[in-house]
Amino acid sequence: MRAPAGSAITARSPGASFRIAWADGAIEAVGRDEALFADSTSRDMPWLTLATPSTRRLDLAITADVVPAGRLAAQGLGTGPWPDFWTGISDAITLHAPVGTRWEAELDRLNAVLPWFSHDALVHYLAPRGLEQYTGGAWGTRDVCQGPVGLLLALSEMAPLRALILRVLRAQNARGDWPQWFEFLDLDDARGQSSAHGDVVYWPLLAVGEYLAATGDRTLLDESVAFVGDDGPTEATSVLDHLSRALAHIAASTVPGSPLPAYGHGDWNDSLQPADPELAARLCSTWTVTQQVFSLRTLAGALRGLDADATRGAAEWDGSATQAAAAIWAGAAEDQADRSATALAQVLVKDGLLCGYGLFHDDGTVEHLVHPSDERTGLRYSVLPMINAITGDLLSPEAARTHLEALEQHLLGPDGARLFDAPARYQGGPMEVFQRAEASTFFGREIGIMYTHAHLRYAEALARHGDADKLLPALLLANPVGLAGRVPTAAPRQSTCYYSSSDAAFTDRYDAAEHYDRIGTGEVALEGGWRVYSSGPGLFLRLVVETLLGIRRRGDVLEIDPVLPAALDGLTATVPLDGLALRLAYTVGPRGCGPVSVLLDGAALPTTSLVNPYRQPGVGVDLELVRRAVRAGGGLLQIVTA
Repeated sequence: MRAPAGSAITARSPGASFRIAWADGAIEAVGRDEALFADSTSRDMPWLTLATPSTRRLDLAITADVVPAGRLAAQGLGTGPWPDFWTGISDAITLHAPVGTRWEAELDRLNAVLPWFSHDALVHYLAPRGLEQYTGGAWGTRDVCQGPVGLLLALSEMAPLRALILRVLRAQNARGDWPQWFEFLDLDDARGQSSAHGDVVYWPLLAVGEYLAATGDRTLLDESVAFVGDDGPTEATSVLDHLSRALAHIAASTVPGSPLPAYGHGDWNDSLQPADPELAARLCSTWTVTQQVFSLRTLAGALRGLDADATRGAAEWDGSATQAAAAIWAGAAEDQADRSATALAQVLVKDGLLCGYGLFHDDGTVEHLVHPSDERTGLRYSVLPMINAITGDLLSPEAARTHLEALEQHLLGPDGARLFDAPARYQGGPMEVFQRAEASTFFGREIGIMYTHAHLRYAEALARHGDADKLLPALLLANPVGLAGRVPTAAPRQSTCYYSSSDAAFTDRYDAAEHYDRIGTGEVALEGGWRVYSSGPGLFLRLVVETLLGIRRRGDVLEIDPVLPAALDGLTATVPLDGLALRLAYTVGPRGCGPVSVLLDGAALPTTSLVNPYRQPGVGVDLELVRRAVRAGGGLLQIVTA
């Protein structure tokens, strides 16, 4: 069956077709839309109708031939045909505890859900819509730079990651920022929204930095990519020009008299958009500051790492102008990050704790919102700035412990880390500070404040801090398989998909405000939020590979930095490396992190120490040595932690 002429799918994919097959006798008649109307007259609607005899079951096989084979191959999704690619990723990451240990059953449950999370992450990458948004969807700039990037890094699929980075760069506005979201199909309007939350500009920069750090691919910088102008695509220019315009936009979008980024239309939490334009200019999100510093330092470090690759004997840069421009950009980005980090410590910390937001007044004072001293919002603790500051090494070891203690006391619930210590005040419509949080009648997702993605970022902070006994249990709270055994108040839910939130089943916002403490006492059921649609599954896969198992590809170095509970001594695992399986075996000491030795097929590898201000760091080994061993049929890495 050919797609109808003139339809949207025909415009995007000329020659697209679908094939539907069924058993003999299962279908009595095939028609168009005339069967949908009482007068049996077609309205030329794009429907196919099938009439069946009375039956309790109907089996259909539907095959779509929409994307030309050449375009599929150009995406670089693996080296074989599509079914082989899916088979490869569905069991690419596995973990096995020694038989009879306390973690054996839980890791079996983790292995059961990992293929489904790979599926969900692939859905978000290829068609960003979930079961609750089946009629449409687009790539959220922030989302695609997290979930799909995490998926492809976890699977060691660098060719499609490169293509994704270039696609995101093509959506950049000529003025330097990105829209909140953009359409990803070639013939759709690529402009998306003209405005965006204040943090959105940093995510593409972070994604570019993570790609360059993982691959050392300096040729990306010389790619020519168009911007989105007022009248459509502009003339193509270099990736470095895209980075420079983004940095100029960042420098111009600050709170007056401060290097800190202005709030703009909001931050990661979509429910906290400012209630009036004055707040957009005068408010600063502490989380956005941490994201700015981390993103700029990551990309600047990756650019400087490319120069270091050249000095180690790698292929020289194609042109000294690109190399010089990259160094200039890195210096300017580091300067901006350093000034923001200094201002963060001086302005956004009060009584030893980061606030959620700083409100800058004309008299030079700063009001600390979402902080124990806050008398305006009713909120006192915010998880995102705390965990991002730890992950980005912006706190001293003592301050990191202080914030984790506050988080555990005020923000941890039975289902994980919550965005705030209480829901935002609901006043039936009037808004004072934050739009949706103060007006939405629905108590779920960000409004319900247990957003799974933020909880996974909490797990990331635990890994950075070295809390080995807490990391794996935190990750497992996002696994729906066997969840009732971990969270007794969890309502029954589908076990084969990722849930974007854990929604307490209150009657309404008033009920939630009055009885929020009943979540901790187990008196309120916890329901799964939106299914599949989220960048969370890709993030989850990346955390399992890069933080729990501690295997990170960084240029010509393989970083090894696991964070495992001592009870997982004897753990074995497999992770992807260049399309092959890298086998891992762990001897876990009482600390659970900080490798003291690494063996490759029984031979000790030379290691170099990484950097971590909070704990004994991981180590780096020669990636090429590991590659050769894997290609030769070996490649067993034995990792011994302190």
